[in-house]
Amino acid sequence: MVKKYILWTYVMFFVFLLVIGLTMFLLKSQPVAEILIVLSSWTSAFVFITMFRKIYPKEGLWNFIKRQFSERIRISTISCIVLIQFFILIGSLFIINKLWNVPIHEQLTVSWTSLLIVFGYNLILGPLGEELGWRGFVLNELQKEYNPLKSAIIVGLVWGFWHTPLWLMSGYSGLQLVQYIICFLFAIVAVSIIITAFYNLNRNLIIPILIHQLFNYSMAIQAGDVLNVLTVTSILYLIVAGVIVLVNYKNCLYR
Repeated sequence: MVKKYILWTYVMFFVFLLVIGLTMFLLKSQPVAEILIVLSSWTSAFVFITMFRKIYPKEGLWNFIKRQFSERIRISTISCIVLIQFFILIGSLFIINKLWNVPIHEQLTVSWTSLLIVFGYNLILGPLGEELGWRGFVLNELQKEYNPLKSAIIVGLVWGFWHTPLWLMSGYSGLQLVQYIICFLFAIVAVSIIITAFYNLNRNLIIPILIHQLFNYSMAIQAGDVLNVLTVTSILYLIVAGVIVLVNYKNCLYR
């Protein structure tokens, strides 16, 4: 069922992108295209809901969803997640400043209105729609067969390659496209490891949603060159993931 779910999630996402392309070409309606883009990011949730009766025939969908958010979350877990993301963002700003001499104040979106709009848009664009399927279902099922670290890497790779069409629409080509894809995959796998570590401490989907949101949001509010930002950010996330693997080698990633 996991393999079927992944296959159909890929197929439906590609179909959505085809419809978006046709809509922009034929209707030339940006608002309609934006709505379809948001809906496409919920593909993993739509497929999971459609397949739910076959995946868990003895459980109700609503009870399953409630159970994913029922466990109490420790304040220390939330604090740690926010601090990690904050230091990664600060580290990215300072590294870009040193390497490419871009002033820090020019690297960030400074309008409070823009910050709020970007936060809300990014929340519905990815984290809210993706985590029920990728973490609530796929990660939990994989962890029944493999240790959490291996499961996290598998989910990260599958989740990363799911974005393949977006790589081709990034505007990059040649070596820049190769760099973009490699950095994207490294960042996604590292984020998947971080998500798995904290999610196994508190089995609540708010954890994956929060980490996913902070990752997307920190990328979105940085106004510099996208490739430079992604390259630096992916390296920082890999370092954090590596530290977490070492610190939690007997706990939430190897048990």
